[in-house]
Amino acid sequence: MGLSNILGGLKAAIAFLTTIPIEGEFEHFKRNLWMIPYVGALIGFLISIPYLLKDAGYFIPFLAFCAILIYVAIEGINHMDGLADFGDAFFAPESKKIQALKDTRTGAGGVVFLTLYLIILFHLLDKAQALDLIISQFFAKYSMLLMLVFSKPAWEGIASELMKHARKRDVLVASLPISFFIINPDFVLSALISIITAFFLKKYGEKNFGGINGDLAGAANCLSFILSLGLLQFLDYINTI
Repeated sequence: MGLSNILGGLKAAIAFLTTIPIEGEFEHFKRNLWMIPYVGALIGFLISIPYLLKDAGYFIPFLAFCAILIYVAIEGINHMDGLADFGDAFFAPESKKIQALKDTRTGAGGVVFLTLYLIILFHLLDKAQALDLIISQFFAKYSMLLMLVFSKPAWEGIASELMKHARKRDVLVASLPISFFIINPDFVLSALISIITAFFLKKYGEKNFGGINGDLAGAANCLSFILSLGLLQFLDYINTI
């Protein structure tokens, strides 16, 4: 794992997972999937900039709205599109679940999932802390990595191509920061949330589609993000009582 390979993998991961205009080779990304959660932490940091400015004494109007704009601008809508497709499949009859997941049009189930997601996210961002955003994004991407490493592909696509190169060592390297969180049980619970989310969607995908695809990985990202963020805020509230 040379320095040039690591830098190439980082550039490729940023190019693949964000809208940041940086060039990266897909081949480097495939061979450095452990980078996924670290790019999540970068996304979380960028989302947290308005909160850091507010903590520094600057007046930031419409804080949650600004954070959502940054979130969408940096991450794009691919993962939310995956959540919407998962919503369509979730509400579809048993015989039409695969068709609903593959359909590029967004149905009523997708609209419901996406609307609820944005409403919950807006509410959570209104009360968020900068560190919570970084941690939650790290574990949102961690759940995606778990899906790629421990699941099987439903059909050929980008996810299946990544899964050909996914290794357990990717999870091991991505898990290194968790050791720093052991002193804080709140972060350990966030890790547990991401693992449970990935496990649930893995089982759901294997039962209904024979495996997972990029849409289910994107759904895991979104669900882990709000669940982790919500958990951290709930624990902060409990600690103040």
